[in-house]
Amino acid sequence: MSNQKPDLSSIQRQLMQVKHPELKKDIVTLGMVSKVEPNEEGIEITIKTPNNDRRLQIGIEAQARQLISKLESVGKLKIKFEVDQTMKMEDGNRIFGVKKVVAIGSGKGGVGKSTVTANIAATLLKAGKKVGILDADIYGPSLGKMFGINGRVALKSEEDKIYPIEKHGIKLISFSFLVNEDQPVVWRGPMLGKAIEQFLYDVVWGELDYLLIDLPPGTGDVQLSLAQLVDLDGAVIVTTPQEVAVLDAGRAAGMFKQVKVPILGIVENMSGFACPKCGHVTDVFSKGGGEKLATSLGVPELGSVPLTENIMKSGDSGRPAVFDESNTSLVEAYGKIIGNLESQLAVYAD
Repeated sequence: MSNQKPDLSSIQRQLMQVKHPELKKDIVTLGMVSKVEPNEEGIEITIKTPNNDRRLQIGIEAQARQLISKLESVGKLKIKFEVDQTMKMEDGNRIFGVKKVVAIGSGKGGVGKSTVTANIAATLLKAGKKVGILDADIYGPSLGKMFGINGRVALKSEEDKIYPIEKHGIKLISFSFLVNEDQPVVWRGPMLGKAIEQFLYDVVWGELDYLLIDLPPGTGDVQLSLAQLVDLDGAVIVTTPQEVAVLDAGRAAGMFKQVKVPILGIVENMSGFACPKCGHVTDVFSKGGGEKLATSLGVPELGSVPLTENIMKSGDSGRPAVFDESNTSLVEAYGKIIGNLESQLAVYAD
């Protein structure tokens, strides 16, 4: 056997050509490849299946061996199967390997929706969850900057699949990765829908507990395309306390209800400004708008987030504020939000 180590990326490419005999999709997209790792003799691959169907397993193994045998320096190939009865293999509008897909929207811009998305993701990660974010705001994508990724970047791609960028342990894909920072995006409805579809299904998300989708403000083509393309587990509406923001957020909630997407709850952002010197809280944008909207919609207020100096700085630093445990008020606020979010998802899962 050659001392040359096997190229794991080449093996991954070959596995992308292994088709599920019934679903006609590759086993990587379906989230069936659990591990690809070298051992003393060669390569060991672990594949998950929802049951112990030997005909299915034999068919997949035969394809994998035939394709991987074309590669040099693989050595001895060991393929193991693990039964995971929680796997959902139905061929619906689900992203295989992703357990929950949650849209985060608002009625208007400027309410800090992307900041809320980034910090919810970071809080879920701290709670031990595997998390990804799809920045679907085509005209004003900002999630990349919030994670310290500025402008156009080279995305890894193989066999018509795109790999997300991973930053701080969170998988990210954004339209900002595809264009220069000063380049405007002038796309019409059909192009938007196709782009969203590719970001949902042509990205190798792997296994995720949560995929958060940061939506553009309003109720336009992207939101409607999303509702048609993927089975959303629910939507979170972000508002600020003032009346005009609450009014627009109500329209966004109405759109989700119209397309039968559950409203999981309301997050009131910029809920008072805490003075960093004296601690006095000033209600800069009025008070109680999130609670009022939640009551009118018959959904819970998931929580409120204060406006602090730290969270304003974190948007430029490329690191979500809740990663810093000294930001006590923010850590507590987002801890409450994800606790309520998971409770609501459990209600709709029953």
